[in-house]
Amino acid sequence: MKLKQHIIYGGIVSLCLVPKLGLLSSVFWASSVLIDVDHYIDFVYRNRFTSFSIRKMFACYDIILDWKDKPGFLTLNVFHTIEVIIGVYFMSVWLNSNAIKTVFWGMVFHMALDIYSMSRKGVLITRAISFLEYVVRRKLMIWNGLSPNEATEEIIIAVNNRFPISKDTSV
Repeated sequence: MKLKQHIIYGGIVSLCLVPKLGLLSSVFWASSVLIDVDHYIDFVYRNRFTSFSIRKMFACYDIILDWKDKPGFLTLNVFHTIEVIIGVYFMSVWLNSNAIKTVFWGMVFHMALDIYSMSRKGVLITRAISFLEYVVRRKLMIWNGLSPNEATEEIIIAVNNRFPISKDTSV
């Protein structure tokens, strides 16, 4: 799902939560949107810290959608994993924090939107939702002769072709 959609849907739900949560509803909204920071981290890591362009990051994910049927592509967005989301929940219980529990529910809401959107677009299989799943699927891909690194390289090359390096300083 696109960032704009997360901002809008998260905003609508957080407004509906104002009577129940008060100012904590803004925490719900922020967590339902800011979870996507890991897409930027993933993009910067995948291009070996040679580009910090937000525009290229969005282009990268557009290409991933365009190439949804390309074999050998697998991504892991750290904040979107079951382990991180459950970790946030346990932290909220351990610290007895309504704010952290609200962050948890914002993340769950975001993931529900992502799963719905990705399944409709036929790209649900491109993102691992667990660290363990990522490791196992990556090993199976390699064992079957696919190269997840090669697929990633092709996407980064396509992004760089779309936006030459000289324009890379644009944010």
